[in-house]
Amino acid sequence: MTERRLDYIDNIRILLTTVVILNHLSITYGAPGGWYYSEFEISELTLIPMTTLIMFAAVNQAYSMGFFFLLSGYFTAKSISKEKIQVFLFQRALRLGIPILLFVYLISPVMRLSFRRIAYKIPFNLNNFISIYKQIRFGYELGPMWFIMLLLILSPLLVIFIKITDRSTFQGKSPGRFSIILAAITISLMTFIIRITFPIGTVFQPLNLQLPHVMQYIFMFFAGAYIYLADWQEKLPSVSLKFWLPITIGLIIILPVLFFLVGGASGNIASALGGFTWQSLVYSIWEQTFCVSIVATLLLLFFKLFNKNTGLTRELAASSYATYVFHPLVLVIFTALLQELPYPPILKLTLLAIPTIMLCFIVASFLRRLPGLKLIL
Repeated sequence: MTERRLDYIDNIRILLTTVVILNHLSITYGAPGGWYYSEFEISELTLIPMTTLIMFAAVNQAYSMGFFFLLSGYFTAKSISKEKIQVFLFQRALRLGIPILLFVYLISPVMRLSFRRIAYKIPFNLNNFISIYKQIRFGYELGPMWFIMLLLILSPLLVIFIKITDRSTFQGKSPGRFSIILAAITISLMTFIIRITFPIGTVFQPLNLQLPHVMQYIFMFFAGAYIYLADWQEKLPSVSLKFWLPITIGLIIILPVLFFLVGGASGNIASALGGFTWQSLVYSIWEQTFCVSIVATLLLLFFKLFNKNTGLTRELAASSYATYVFHPLVLVIFTALLQELPYPPILKLTLLAIPTIMLCFIVASFLRRLPGLKLIL
């Protein structure tokens, strides 16, 4: 595949980074999930805003990070195939390890101190900065960098997998629709089993890793590697959008019905989050099937409709990684500064969505050009 045909991947990266920002912004205004600053609690919302935010979070969680892992697996396998192993591992350590340390020991403390200054008028000074440093717990400070940490762990495992596997065994082996759906069902069942003990919301420290979603992440990472090794991306034009798009739309339409069936009207959806329940099984199947279908749909849509870049999209794509790293700092400070705006959560989320996205990308575009950051971001 030529570099020009990978323009659609750049545009998908922009989309996924935007989805991450919107997801964290929605948590700020009442959606379920863990975040640094929450202005509204889900229990404070009426039925319609609560339902809207829960379904928005469910859709985003179902596919966005899995899609990131798929792309990461693809490009990691590509790098392994082209670089000497020592060079690859060194570059991984720099490009993944340094941003993790930067986030834990600089970005996160600055963000917390800035929030305290805005929300509680606590001075931004050296003593308070040292105080925050004394409270640092590596896993808790990772925040969204758990994604980068897991990539750092999976990358050497992929090296081993590729080196002990004959690439020719992958050539020409493109899975059909039935195989893909079967894989989604398999991951659904494995996810359901994990959630019997570790329901949604369970976090493994010190990696800040969400165990209820980990099977999807690992599967998608190695699926991305498989796509590269089997040259499956070359066959993308032959994949039927008419098959995957209706499935994706149908699963989105089903979600509100599923929400109310598992107890959404009463505000209690705990049975769907984990445990040995039919609700958890059904939701696990919906989630993983939706992930596979929307990933296929978006790959095809962007390949057919958005397979070119402009100067703006090239800049946005180049800044996507930096935006992921720095967006918590920008988002928390920006929303804290606007906490006095007297609007209901959905309206506030709608009004601030575009300005927040723009600000995150602009700040990241500037910061990634600073000396010392150019090589890693």
